[in-house]
Amino acid sequence: MKYIKTIVLRVVMIICAFISAYLLLTSVISLKINDTHAMGRAVIDRVVEDSDNPNLKAGIQFLETSGLEETLLKQLPKKYQIDMSYADLYRLCEKYDKQGKLTVNDLNLSSKSKLEEIINEYLVKQVNNKLKERAADVDHAITIYKYSIFIVILLFLLAIILIALGRSSAAVPLVLASLGSFVALWYAANEMMTTLQTQVYSGIVVTLSQGIWAGLAIGVLAVIIWPILLKLTKGIKQ
Repeated sequence: MKYIKTIVLRVVMIICAFISAYLLLTSVISLKINDTHAMGRAVIDRVVEDSDNPNLKAGIQFLETSGLEETLLKQLPKKYQIDMSYADLYRLCEKYDKQGKLTVNDLNLSSKSKLEEIINEYLVKQVNNKLKERAADVDHAITIYKYSIFIVILLFLLAIILIALGRSSAAVPLVLASLGSFVALWYAANEMMTTLQTQVYSGIVVTLSQGIWAGLAIGVLAVIIWPILLKLTKGIKQ
């Protein structure tokens, strides 16, 4: 009976480690725009400002005076959201590494109107410009990010194996995997939000989903509880 309790406790901890890994690797970073009309106007102004084409500027002025600009803006969805997981970010790193840029399709941006298409292309253009500005740092970060997902998975697997063997050292790879994956996602979200707010529209917000926070909480809690449970199981055996 005592031996069964020990096995059950280890199985529970393994499940906790697995859930933490699953949530941290599959939960999403969300890019949200709560006022797409304001963003649409901001993007139109930026496109005109960045362009040397007098016909484009004249065309935009015509849209404004004729009231067609407002009609186009009303075609945009009221809210806009893009979700990306750790695995999606890894895929984007691979795409950028091969192509040297990102495309609308890479970011899964869909458009139902010409204005949406312009906004999506402008957004991607600004992201690519920022990536090129920091080319050296970006290449280094991409290399780290591409391999980090495998390191995180290996650390979680190592923690699970050590838990199954009843080793207190399981806490080390578990905390490294949990905190490491969380910090990588947090850093990516903040960099993305800073770039988009500066280059595209100040109302863009990038947040970590509840699943990411839950994955971190479960991982850290498991790290704290595991040594205590290990002592208790050793006491049970004695």
